[in-house]
Amino acid sequence: SVLLNSYAAAGQRWGLDSNDSGVYVLPPREKEDAAFAEYRGTADAISQNIDFIDNQDPDYVLILSGDHIYKMDYSKMLAFHRAHEADATIAVLPVPMKEASRFGIMNTDEEARIIEFEEKPAQPKSNLASMGIYIFNWKQLRRKLSADMKDERSSHDFGKDIIPSMLAEGRRLFAWRFEGYWKDVGTVDSLWEANMDLLKDKDLDLYNIKKDWKIYTEDTLGKPQIIGEKAEVKNSLVTQGCMVNGTVEGSVLFN
Repeated sequence: SVLLNSYAAAGQRWGLDSNDSGVYVLPPREKEDAAFAEYRGTADAISQNIDFIDNQDPDYVLILSGDHIYKMDYSKMLAFHRAHEADATIAVLPVPMKEASRFGIMNTDEEARIIEFEEKPAQPKSNLASMGIYIFNWKQLRRKLSADMKDERSSHDFGKDIIPSMLAEGRRLFAWRFEGYWKDVGTVDSLWEANMDLLKDKDLDLYNIKKDWKIYTEDTLGKPQIIGEKAEVKNSLVTQGCMVNGTVEGSVLFN
């Protein structure tokens, strides 16, 4: 965790080291009813850091999962949120209908307003799967999180508690449709699959040279890549620090 925190919190690496930006790693707090513990749920991770968010005094908060791979322009989602005067906006991804029962499904009306949320339904009514990406109006979410912290029956989760509660109250929740590559890499197998996807004709483009999509994690201090005189490389990605003297095909190599 020390290496991970020092890597993530280096603002200069991400281009977030100005006076009004930064990267912060916020561990779980010590609780009265227990010693140090993990966050109890996705909503609890925000609830425990209300004071930190208050210091930023935001109008909106964008909440993301840390184990997904995709490329998204969040400003478009925020513009949608504002245009619809939403209380919350949830990014959704159309999935094959036969796979919809594996996801949290958002059922919407003709204006994209969410009228029902179903968690892994046996008979899904739509194919709009939640991506776990949310935009909330901060003051409203803050009140909701404060009440959720006091609810002993809650699992303190956005998908299980916060969103269903807001729907029950008649809040304006909207689904923003994302078209493109998205992968949940919460397991070793799915992470491997995502690496293999880079070798296929997928929508995740790592070679977009526009400055606004720069990949900030370039290793400029690593050892050089060496491809031997008799080496043969086919349909592969080979990063810095790798030495290839044999045959490599359909692989992703990294140091």
